[in-house]
Amino acid sequence: MDKHNTFHTRATYNLVRLDYLVLLIFCSTLVLVHAREVRWLPFVIAFAWIDLVGVLPAYYVYYLRRSGEHRSIHPIFYFLYNTCHSVGTNVVVTLVWVVLHGGWEWAMLAAPIHLCGDRALFGNIYKPLGLSFEPVTFKDFQRFLAEYKKKGRW
Repeated sequence: MDKHNTFHTRATYNLVRLDYLVLLIFCSTLVLVHAREVRWLPFVIAFAWIDLVGVLPAYYVYYLRRSGEHRSIHPIFYFLYNTCHSVGTNVVVTLVWVVLHGGWEWAMLAAPIHLCGDRALFGNIYKPLGLSFEPVTFKDFQRFLAEYKKKGRW
């Protein structure tokens, strides 16, 4: 993947997931090492807000209000998901927390743990408009990968 060819093969996608797994283990280890110092209510809030705002409204519409293979939903749900699951957004949220609460605390590692877990364990990165909100094979991309693989570029 590069700036002109913005796609992943299975191999490069797995490398990205492996990178996030390393970060997930690192952040989780820090929380475990400092477990006595972690305020768990802020940890749970910092972990959960990402999906409460970025996923649950979309799931409600996607699963309960739509039908069909792609279950198209309004672009605002993609925006919410991508914004809430952004490292940049979560850095800003963490900095606001630090300013309002007088400094760093270990509970704020909940956001990177959440994001790294989504990417490493579930393979969820960002959701592009034009694809189903939940993973559904995009046939044109599958054809492209088959051609790519036939040429020995896997």
